[in-house]
Amino acid sequence: MPRVTNHLVLRTINGAADLLIEELRAMPSIHSIHQLSVATVACTVDGPLDELISCALYSTIAVREPTDGSIVEIGSMAWMRRFGWVERLPWSTNLIVAEVLVRLAKIRPGHRVLDPFCGTGTILRAVRRREPSALVVGTDRDPKALDLAARNLSGPLSQAAAESLPFATGSVDRVVANLPFGKQVGSHRGNRTLYPSALDELDRVLTADGRAVLLTEDKRLLHTAIERQGGLKVVRQRLLKYNGATPTAYVLSRTRPARTTASSNGDR
Repeated sequence: MPRVTNHLVLRTINGAADLLIEELRAMPSIHSIHQLSVATVACTVDGPLDELISCALYSTIAVREPTDGSIVEIGSMAWMRRFGWVERLPWSTNLIVAEVLVRLAKIRPGHRVLDPFCGTGTILRAVRRREPSALVVGTDRDPKALDLAARNLSGPLSQAAAESLPFATGSVDRVVANLPFGKQVGSHRGNRTLYPSALDELDRVLTADGRAVLLTEDKRLLHTAIERQGGLKVVRQRLLKYNGATPTAYVLSRTRPARTTASSNGDR
């Protein structure tokens, strides 16, 4: 049987095409990779599509006719095979956005990864898919969301406020979170108190080389809170555009040594 070659176009979110290209280049069966637009990437696949299906950074796939360049979209490529069944709420994090945030976090084997606004656990699922050996932990104020999160993944989940996390000082390697920014959850007024208090807690629980990746559209407020907090700094930022939203993902690292680690019993 002859080997099949497919000329494909993958659609991702605006702001993630370079990450998609990076992953495709690591796949031996995929070549001739190039960006067509801010949200589409073209590639050629020789043989089965197994490697492509394993990638979680695109939403839809289309076949491109090499002779005239015409494109026929065939919908969400193996969506269930790539992401599995996911319990969601209307404000749950977009699945592709979660994958982007996790890649920005640079999670390594054995890292303890916290989402203090975990909702239904979308980001934590992406963490486990990217680095299966990571220990994922989540907190949220909403018991309904936590019930759904418990169906989506196994791991420690707690009902808690991000301003008062139930974790020891210096015990978390990475924080990845979609912050409330007032469109479907939270409000700008509430964030004036929430953001500074949450940043203080992140500064407390992160390890000496810890990193946080925070997504928000309440950008000026977060910038101001980071500057005033002083223990964390923005080292990278990435604008994302999808479904009418234009949030920015901020990567934070330390500006000063971590606080002294608390006792082993988890006391603050």
